Amino acid sequence: MNNAWNTYKEALLERMPFLAETLGAGVSEDDIRAAEAETGIAFPAELAALYRTNNGDDHEAACGMILGFHFLSLDELRSEWRRWKEYAEDAERNAESHFTSVPAGCIKRRYADAKWIPFCSDDGGNFIGIDLDPDVSGRAGQIINFGRDEHSKLVLAADLNAFFERLTRIVLSDDFFVVEDEFVGEEVVYLGSADEDEAYQHLTDYLKSEDAVQ
Repeated sequence: MNNAWNTYKEALLERMPFLAETLGAGVSEDDIRAAEAETGIAFPAELAALYRTNNGDDHEAACGMILGFHFLSLDELRSEWRRWKEYAEDAERNAESHFTSVPAGCIKRRYADAKWIPFCSDDGGNFIGIDLDPDVSGRAGQIINFGRDEHSKLVLAADLNAFFERLTRIVLSDDFFVVEDEFVGEEVVYLGSADEDEAYQHLTDYLKSEDAVQ
């Protein structure tokens, strides 16, 4: 796991070196065990390794480490998990007819699930996380989108290693742009076509698009 994450970090920080200052130092084994005890979930080895290496980023920065999205600290992960566990217990909110899975049958058609572990956030109520409760055609550990606005859920990668390998390919591709945002006064990430007629996209919309780097 560390190789996939570290390779991604190296590629991103080559383009945006100032983001190194936003990364938190890794957590202890005791911290991971406490998170597992609260959630009742044994963390996949690659997730535990990620948090041993780095513990989220600074959400005061305009641009997060996950291609613009923010990397949740372990405490933030636990806080968001608690919130979404409550949502998972609301039968009306989780009616299947409101949601879709791509590919079909891979992600349970729900608003929330107590075994979806968020590690990445747009700071607007939407997340990328590890799915440990897949549907009949899915696999435990797959990376998915979920959240307030995410009614269409997509398998973004087979597992966390594959997710960071995919992000590395994006950083090294022609779809990756670093733009000075006049509103926030900092460099931020935009993704998509270089065609002037095409709007740049943020992470989840880009990953869900047919033309996204796979």
